[in-house]
Amino acid sequence: MYRTIKIKLDRSNELVQTARIWNAACQDVIDYGFGARDFNKTRLNRATYDDVRKKYPTLPSALVQTARDQASDMLKRTKFKTKPYKQVLGAVRFDVRTMKVFLESGYCKLTTVFGRLRYNFTIPKYYLKYISWEVVNAQLKITKSNCFLNVQVGCSNPDISEGDRRIGIDLGINNIAVCSDNTFVKSGKIKAIKGKYQHLRSKLQSIGTRSAKRKLQKLSGRERRFQKDTNHNIANWILKKPFDIIVLEDLTNIRKHTYNKKLGKWSFAELRSIIEYKAEGIGKQVIAINPKYTSQTCSKCGFQKKSNRNGKTFKCKSCGFQLDADLNASRNIATFSRTDTSRVHVNHPIVAE
Repeated sequence: MYRTIKIKLDRSNELVQTARIWNAACQDVIDYGFGARDFNKTRLNRATYDDVRKKYPTLPSALVQTARDQASDMLKRTKFKTKPYKQVLGAVRFDVRTMKVFLESGYCKLTTVFGRLRYNFTIPKYYLKYISWEVVNAQLKITKSNCFLNVQVGCSNPDISEGDRRIGIDLGINNIAVCSDNTFVKSGKIKAIKGKYQHLRSKLQSIGTRSAKRKLQKLSGRERRFQKDTNHNIANWILKKPFDIIVLEDLTNIRKHTYNKKLGKWSFAELRSIIEYKAEGIGKQVIAINPKYTSQTCSKCGFQKKSNRNGKTFKCKSCGFQLDADLNASRNIATFSRTDTSRVHVNHPIVAE
């Protein structure tokens, strides 16, 4: 499994100039590949390497190779439908040939257009648990006042728990998450905060001045950070529960069926992604199942009928069993995961034979 450590570096002229030249070289390869309709790395290298080295003589060969790899990946991603463009100070890709990161010692050596340079750093406490992991690659990102080196580290996956204790999670609008163990994450406070952001956003949009647009951009950033932090807290709360298997709904098309002005843009996909990677780190399994009929089926007797659910209340037309509708659905999610042939184990390691 892999994790990313965000390291803050001083914003130096050497790094800025390296980023400018590297991104220009990457764009040259993109231009050729887009015109030739080719993203094969070998053919791109043969066609562009000599020209790039002549045009950017201070760019080391190893960085030319990473620029070519980046161009190839961008072309492959867009499939030639649109032409990719690199920003002047876009992210720079480093591999094991172009960087050495010593996490325990607190410094790194990066290949630049001025040679191999050393940079000291301090790792935030949160990332200290990863300092013994193997460094795989890194990306340099430059902002107005700082540089950040996003270092990807990896280690072998922990053993997957062999237990079969399952918890079903129903994700929705009235309650962000409802667990089959009778616990809820209600959305009242979250809706209130999202409502404030929506109100401020509409006011700033109606003003339309340059300063209002700047404030709108800052507001959007705060809202995204609030949402991400909330999803992390919900994921931690779920994963602390004494269960071996986390069962979620596959909510790929949720926005086609449900919408709430204050919560409709909530990123359930982000929440699921956070649960998946955190579960991988502690050896728990995550399963995604088709949510069809989970809200219509009685979790006690199994009787299924659309009229069983009436708003927030579920009452079985067969046995009379009554329960909160979301809680009933979460129990069905856990049960259906044992028999649903469409279920997907989302965090099992891929083992090559």
